Amino acid sequence: MSRIKVSATGCSLADYLYTGIDFTGDAFKKYSSRRKGDGGLNPGHLVFVDDLEKFAGKEFMVILEELTRGKKFDGFNVGGPAIVAAVNAAQLLSGTGAEVDFYGALGQDDTADRILDILSRTPVNISSYRKRPGTSPYTRVLSDPDYHDGKGERTFINNIGACWDYVPAMIGDEFYNADVLFFGATALMPGVHDHLTSMLKRGKENKRVNIVTTVFDFRNEKNKPGKRWPLGESDESFRLMDLLIVDWDEALKISGEKDFKNAARFFMDMGVKSFIVTHGAHDFFVWSNGAFFKECPLTAFPICAAVDAELRAHPEKRGDTTGCGDNFAGGALTSVVKQLLNGRQAGELEISDACAWACASGGFACFTLGGTYFENAPGEKLSKVKPFYEAYLEQIKAN
Repeated sequence: MSRIKVSATGCSLADYLYTGIDFTGDAFKKYSSRRKGDGGLNPGHLVFVDDLEKFAGKEFMVILEELTRGKKFDGFNVGGPAIVAAVNAAQLLSGTGAEVDFYGALGQDDTADRILDILSRTPVNISSYRKRPGTSPYTRVLSDPDYHDGKGERTFINNIGACWDYVPAMIGDEFYNADVLFFGATALMPGVHDHLTSMLKRGKENKRVNIVTTVFDFRNEKNKPGKRWPLGESDESFRLMDLLIVDWDEALKISGEKDFKNAARFFMDMGVKSFIVTHGAHDFFVWSNGAFFKECPLTAFPICAAVDAELRAHPEKRGDTTGCGDNFAGGALTSVVKQLLNGRQAGELEISDACAWACASGGFACFTLGGTYFENAPGEKLSKVKPFYEAYLEQIKAN
């Protein structure tokens, strides 16, 4: 192919960061969870604004005023697995002629203006990222650096906002006119998530590549605790996926299995063409049935040793781990597009190349604060990530 177009949709939001919040203080304890799923705060976990308001019996901004003692947020970033992955892919595809378009919903507020201003400095096409009535999706991130004996912890308060009723019809037909369709963490975009099967089916009817990444599904976990999480209207979703990227815990929840090997077997039996299961800083697992990537048995891949070496040698370069998984997914997307541009067909793509771009991207995110890297010039991020990609290919070749 001489040109490739990517359509991406899914979770995109504003991250408001508040540092120095005391999780052992009276204000935090006042709004802390009493029992699982009651809508209260819990260190390390996410709660929805609506649930927290019901739990507390008061409006969120009043609660936030107490938790932060009225202080202004310390940082503002664009976050969300879909947009961060899309930005990373667009940056790494610099000079290839590939186009990455993002489809999503914003509210009619200052947060929307902040998000659009930031994204206007990236190569992602945001002409289909549109304002709708309501508030923009956001997460208020409360950080206590002294929690866990100084290891630190964060608590997330999420507002889905204008994305509650954002449905496939609002995305429009143009979305399907791309070569690759990327669905990122749609569980935080309920109107799309609940119709994922139909969207994947339409993608396949148009002979598109379907890539799906997941996120912890707080909504379904709360509504049906202990039950399998759905991906769309039915399990038909799985056979319509060319690549599924999921983390370890999500793999267990989506499959309904108790151990990883059974979860992997579930995805194989359900017809997923290939999958990558990440596991934080541990080895990740890869499999392909040969229909999209070349056939690959269930295989453990290491994380990028070159990134670890760089962080040990230069600890001053360390940023944070925010967005590592999102950039990992964007790296895999990058590889798919690059291989298609180089003329590879379904069944000929190398999954090891996808792992290399994914690991290099996820690892590089450790050198920055926040998941989105802002370039001073096109190609800057590519020049920084490519050496880690090349080092990773050498690493796995030697093993």
